[in-house]
Amino acid sequence: MERITDEQIARLVKFMYARISEATSLGEGETRRMTTALRLVTDRQIAAVRYYRASAPKSTEAVEVHATASWNLLASLAQLWRDHPEFPIDAAMETFEFDAENPLAPAM
Repeated sequence: MERITDEQIARLVKFMYARISEATSLGEGETRRMTTALRLVTDRQIAAVRYYRASAPKSTEAVEVHATASWNLLASLAQLWRDHPEFPIDAAMETFEFDAENPLAPAM
């Protein structure tokens, strides 16, 4: 997570919230429920990444793994709008691989 800058996080978050806001205006019923679910998932992933960034340097590996998984999911959600002219490609492409033998530990 150290290689992701605060500026990249901010740009991806801003991009995601702008796209969700646009989707909110599209309609009601099922569309509104899906948009609400997308916002909830996005909020949770952002919270996990920000929590990790604000944590003490000696925090547990579980916090880093959760933040890494959250960042990967957030970047994957952003891929829905990869054709958008404001898509923050450098931020959204910063994802992480996991070791298949030990998926709870980030791969080196």
